[in-house]
Amino acid sequence: MFYRIFRIIAKIIIWPLYRVHVVGIENIPKDEGYILCANHKSGFDPIFLAIAFPPQINFMGKKELFENKFLAVLLKAFGVFPVDRERRDLASLKNSIKLLKEEKTLGIFPEGTRTNNIARENMKDGVAYIALKAKKDILPVEIISTYKPFRKSYVYINEVINVDKYLNMKSKEAMAKMTDQVYLDIYKRQLEEKKEI
Repeated sequence: MFYRIFRIIAKIIIWPLYRVHVVGIENIPKDEGYILCANHKSGFDPIFLAIAFPPQINFMGKKELFENKFLAVLLKAFGVFPVDRERRDLASLKNSIKLLKEEKTLGIFPEGTRTNNIARENMKDGVAYIALKAKKDILPVEIISTYKPFRKSYVYINEVINVDKYLNMKSKEAMAKMTDQVYLDIYKRQLEEKKEI
C-alpha cells in the first residue's frame, strides 16, 4: 500500500525532475521471483529502480538505517529489511531466499554501500550465494546519472544472468564467476567508456 503510493508520487515528481529514461524493459522477466541488482552511487538509486519496475522491490538495507525507530517503521512499510554488512547475516539470507521462493522481487546493491569507484574488488558475493541457494536468476541493472535536476538519468536493464548455467559448478567457482558477470553487467557501459579513453 505505502509502496504503491510512494511509487505514484515518485513517478509524478522524480521521473520528470531527473528525466529518468528506462532502457531494456523487454529484459524484465515475466515471472517474478528474481534478484534485481544494480550499481549504487546515490540515495536516489532505489527510487529510480522503484519507478522503473512495476512489481514491488524488496530491498536489503544496511542495519544502521534501522537504528532510528521512526525510519525503521517507514522502511519496513516499504518492504526494506535489514542486513549486517560486517558478517554473513544468516537471518537476512534466509529472508532473501524466502522472498524469492514466494516469487517476490529482491533488490540488492552488490557492493553493499554507495561507491563512486568502479572496481571488481568492491563486489560482495552475497548476490551469487542467494541466487545459487534459491535457484533464481539475477537481473543486472546499470544506473547512469549525474543526480542533478533536469539532467538525464538512465536505468539500463540488461539481460538476465541465468542461474542454471552455474548450478553444476563447485560452489566457490560458481559464486566467483557469477559475481564477475554481475560486475561486468552493472557497469557495462561505464567499463566500455573507460576502455575508449
